[in-house]
Amino acid sequence: MSKHVSQVVVLGLFLVACGSEGGDVKEACVTACHPRDPNLAWNPLPSEGAPSARRLHAMVWTGKEVLVWGGIVDGAGNSTGDGAAYDPATDRWRPISTTSAPSARHSHQAVWTGTRMLVWGGFEKGGYAKAGGAYDPATDTWSAIPEAPIGGRTRQVSLWAGTSMLVWGGLDGAGALADGATYNLATGAWQKLPAGGPKGRASHVGVWTGAEVLVWGGTDTLDWFADGQHLDVAGNAWASPTTSAGAPSLRESATGIWTGREMLVWGGWNGGDYLSDGALYDPSTAAWYAMAAGALRGRSDHISIWTGDELVVWGGCTDDSCSTLLDDGGSYTRDRGWVVLQPSATLSARRGAGGVWTGRDVVVFGGGDVNFKPIGGGARATL
Repeated sequence: MSKHVSQVVVLGLFLVACGSEGGDVKEACVTACHPRDPNLAWNPLPSEGAPSARRLHAMVWTGKEVLVWGGIVDGAGNSTGDGAAYDPATDRWRPISTTSAPSARHSHQAVWTGTRMLVWGGFEKGGYAKAGGAYDPATDTWSAIPEAPIGGRTRQVSLWAGTSMLVWGGLDGAGALADGATYNLATGAWQKLPAGGPKGRASHVGVWTGAEVLVWGGTDTLDWFADGQHLDVAGNAWASPTTSAGAPSLRESATGIWTGREMLVWGGWNGGDYLSDGALYDPSTAAWYAMAAGALRGRSDHISIWTGDELVVWGGCTDDSCSTLLDDGGSYTRDRGWVVLQPSATLSARRGAGGVWTGRDVVVFGGGDVNFKPIGGGARATL
């Protein structure tokens, strides 16, 4: 396409030009002028040096390597404190040091700070973990994260909020939680978040916009939520709730991604059929915008990747009690809507897998089968 030629594309409420320069123009050209091939070319990850089969593990992208750590490694529910790093450039794994690593655990979460992988929470032998660890891939070393001033938990929101790791909500043995804290890597200090936030919940959505944190949806194990709230991290104060007008229906375990302009919510479950709809929340206008409907089957326990202009969903489960595993996926952009990504023999159906975007590839590793037995191996696909 000549750089002097532009094609007008209507994006529901958006009008953009398909050309060669500019932010929205570039995004439209990527998605509209180059439509997604529904048959992704999945290539298996190497088996040599790969982590053992596992599920409920942590997985992050450093800018150079995919880090995999922890998780359940057998049918008895035993967890591990080891991991490995995968370099897509060399197509090789290397082991992650276990010296001074956090206790073995599963259902924990990890965030990438730009220099460290921070691991916190989850379930360790004997209970919910209140301490964690910071891993430096440049030196292959761990340093301790001290116990938090809040209780250990699973199914919380954990994210990197500019200068600190923020943790809020989740579930422990007593029920859904409505507290949280931030951990400052530079000072090694925790600070509790204030009261005044949403009702306690787990399996909710949380995103960092670059200026604030948005929390939405989730469950308290008795009911589901379709509300949310803004958190001013710098001021350590909860702000206005998200509007209910146009919001998605109540749900847990949904996709929750910051697109650069909106919080995107899709899929999940609320006690009935697994959901295949969603919406985008724009905090600058405090308004929800519906996502275009598509043919992608509703699901939970799937991976969700944001590439910068495209949402990629893969795997997960559906049907009664999430009893049917899925080996397909979908690609969504605001201009073209959904494209269903077809199954591949290279990547078996699984739930609870880890997935990251490298800037070039979607990388999937691990997960569980229909009986919750850990699955090994994975694959990557270049977009």
